[in-house]
Amino acid sequence: MTEGRPFRTLGREELVSNPWHRYCRDRYVQRDGSPGDYYYIDMPGSCASIPMFADGTVTLLRVHRYLLGEELWEFPIGGMKRGEEPLEVAKKELREEAGLLAADWTPLGHFAPYKGVSNERCHFFLARALEQGPQSLEPSEQISVHRMPFADARRVIIGQECGDGQSMAGLLLLDRWLAAGNCL
Repeated sequence: MTEGRPFRTLGREELVSNPWHRYCRDRYVQRDGSPGDYYYIDMPGSCASIPMFADGTVTLLRVHRYLLGEELWEFPIGGMKRGEEPLEVAKKELREEAGLLAADWTPLGHFAPYKGVSNERCHFFLARALEQGPQSLEPSEQISVHRMPFADARRVIIGQECGDGQSMAGLLLLDRWLAAGNCL
């Protein structure tokens, strides 16, 4: 086995595909040398932003999530398609979901939201120098826009009974960025 890469892929099969995901099965050599199957979701990624106004307020979204049957508080987040750049997707999602344009973008980092199920990476940005415009929602989206002080937004995101993991991770990425000596 190769150093740093303990499993060797024998083959890959695409089971189902759509514009956002591919459901795949890899055949691979397991640690004991026997063949194994690994089922996963192959995703180009997702992108999100924390829209911060100069007065310290932020925009949060109240999003109806079909699979959960409930509404969650979230930062603007959207999936990538193959070939898209993270910053361009973050800009598009901020404009469509929140109706905001940002002139200043700071990368905060990325994380793996479903590390055992998907190869997705979620990229987070701090969006500043904001200008309000209209939303441009897809027919499948039900989203309301809410502006509030950052401390209130943090409490709302963390305090949900069923929280949005991507938004919570975005707060951690922002905290890491601030701990490195950066300022809002």
